[in-house]
Amino acid sequence: MSEQTLQNQRYTVNVHEPPQSGGTLIFTFVPAGPQPEGGSGGTPSRGPQFIVAVRQEAGGLILDWSRTLDDPGSARDEIEREIAARMQDRGLWIDRVTTLVGQVEQWAREMGWSTRRIEKRLDDARIGAHRLHGLLMQEDTCRVCLEPVGRSTAGAEGVVDLYLMPAYDDIASLYYYANQWNVHYRVPGTEPVGTVRQAEAVPVSRETLGRVLVQMRQHAA
Repeated sequence: MSEQTLQNQRYTVNVHEPPQSGGTLIFTFVPAGPQPEGGSGGTPSRGPQFIVAVRQEAGGLILDWSRTLDDPGSARDEIEREIAARMQDRGLWIDRVTTLVGQVEQWAREMGWSTRRIEKRLDDARIGAHRLHGLLMQEDTCRVCLEPVGRSTAGAEGVVDLYLMPAYDDIASLYYYANQWNVHYRVPGTEPVGTVRQAEAVPVSRETLGRVLVQMRQHAA
C-alpha cells in the first residue's frame, strides 16, 4: 500500500490482483486524513473511495469504474493518469526481467549449462502483486539460481540476485541503472557475503556471466 498526492489531496492507493482475475488489477483510492463523522444513532459513515478495475489489452488500458459508488468529480482524470503511470512502471519492470532471463538462459545454454525457468511471485506497493520468471542453471553438481528481487532500490530500477544453491550463497546481484543491467559480484572467500566493491560492477554480458559462473562453480567445488 502506498500514498500518492492527487488533486492537492492525499490518497492511500491499494493495488490488488484478485484470485483468478485473469490479469485484472483492482486500484482503490481512499482519501487520507479525517473521515466523515458517524451518522445518526452512532452508525459509522462510509468514507469515499474510488475503485477502478484495470486490464491491459493490446490497444491500451481498459478502465472499469463500475465498482465505484462515489463520484470522483474532477479527480477522475488525475486518478486515471496515476493508474496509467503505475501500469507503465509495471510493464517496464516485467519486460526488463523477462528480457534478462531470456538472454541469460540463452548464454547459459551456449556455455553448456542446463536451464529451467521457475516462477517467482512479488508484491510491490506501487504496481501490485505480479509473477515473474527466474532461472535455474546447472552444470554437473553446481546449481545456480537467477531470482528477481525487487522493482526498485536506492540508485537502481530493479534488482535480481544470482546465487548458489542450496546454500543461497549470493555471489552476485544485478542492478538496472544507466539503461542497462549491471552485475556486482565478489570473488568468494575475499570479502564477507553481501559486500560489493564498485570496481566489480560491470555491464551484464555473455563474457561477464561466464566469468561469474566459473567463480561460482569453483566455489561450489
